Amino acid sequence: MTYLSRLSVFEQFGLLLLRVGSGIFLAFLHGKGKITALWNHLYHAEEWGFPDTVASLGFPFPLFFAGVVAIVEFVGGILFAAGLYTRYVAALIVINMSVAIYRHLISDMRYELAALFLLISLYILFRGAGRYSFDRFFKTDTV
Repeated sequence: MTYLSRLSVFEQFGLLLLRVGSGIFLAFLHGKGKITALWNHLYHAEEWGFPDTVASLGFPFPLFFAGVVAIVEFVGGILFAAGLYTRYVAALIVINMSVAIYRHLISDMRYELAALFLLISLYILFRGAGRYSFDRFFKTDTV
């Protein structure tokens, strides 16, 4: 095994760790709470404050867009971790995190985590999911 092929294996493993770790964190530390609150709001008539935050940013149909954010963070985070439709999901996460950064910049200046998810998603968007992904297994991404 040559040096370059070993580097490639380490690079691919590092890409796997980055994608899986950030996807799981996004899905279960941020998206799960939102998707649960969305479910409880729609089916149990519980109060959910996130659409008010979305409305304060000037979005029309705040419940719809809050639901989109919840789905992108939870389902998108799982797909991102699995490496399935990775570039499409990364593009949605980039849009989502761009709005989150804007929201934090105008309110409480705690934009670091959203910026980190944005940068990771941008990298995966341009780079692809890598060798160890379902995209590669199903041959939907050639990188």
